[in-house]
Amino acid sequence: MKKSILSLKKYSFLLFAIIMTISLAACSKPNVEGMVATVDGVGITQEEFDAEYKVYRTMFEKQLGEEALDQVGSDGKTFAEALKNDILEKLITEKIVSNETENMNITVTDEEIEENINVYVQNIGGEAAFDEFLENNDIPREFIETNMGKEILVEKHKEKFLEDINISQEEAKEYFLENKEAMTILRASHILVATEEEGYEILEKLKNGEDFASLAKEYSLDSVSAIQGGDLEYFGKGAMIPEFEDAAFELEEGEISDLVRTEVGYHIIKVTEVLDSYEELEDEIIKILEEQAYIDMLQELRNNAKVEKYLK
Repeated sequence: MKKSILSLKKYSFLLFAIIMTISLAACSKPNVEGMVATVDGVGITQEEFDAEYKVYRTMFEKQLGEEALDQVGSDGKTFAEALKNDILEKLITEKIVSNETENMNITVTDEEIEENINVYVQNIGGEAAFDEFLENNDIPREFIETNMGKEILVEKHKEKFLEDINISQEEAKEYFLENKEAMTILRASHILVATEEEGYEILEKLKNGEDFASLAKEYSLDSVSAIQGGDLEYFGKGAMIPEFEDAAFELEEGEISDLVRTEVGYHIIKVTEVLDSYEELEDEIIKILEEQAYIDMLQELRNNAKVEKYLK
């Protein structure tokens, strides 16, 4: 599948980054009424799947256009088919974690969910801005609450697992040296518009001293990042579509690009931070190695789980 401008972040939640690395182990079976899959005998309903697919389909179409899901990727599947498969794998992984944490007496309270949502609400500018974001992207608040609960559960599960994992400085330095060329991390913002003319008009506004974040909120078609002033947060090489990535990694910290054309439109990119030394990246490298250890453990759980898939 082609990468969207948000790449792995386009699905917004932690598990989509995880499940893309987990190989598929189950074969499709004849349909079971009302179920899209079972994991060790515990069902995933069609209703659960449909709620997830509706939200992610809408976000996908808003970023890449209404016709995007009909496009065919290099694997011969349409983007819609690939999205459905990714969502099913996300739900399977969540169910595996849910089953595992139930045996470990790990739980999530309503208060924890609300507290985490409140942090997000404040980060995007308050309740009114949050409600506007939900409305613009056709996302029910219940969906956010449900997925926040799942995300917190995964984080607790990972924290428990990582209590027994110790990444040494030697391991981290070795990883940095082996991957130095690919280790540079940027933090960048962008403004996405539909036409070249719009892009040049915004570039002129920037040259006249107007604020990048304010212009992103007003004009950017990427509704997910626009609400945060165009901020895409941190990303490394391979995370963005090639034209965007090439342009971003050519910029110095604080520099704004010329107009960059990609398959999704015209971008103006601002790099706000560049991290490329071991000292700057040490914490990130340790997180990468911890994340890989956790993914390996999830892969083992996935391999050992009895998964039946019924989605047509």
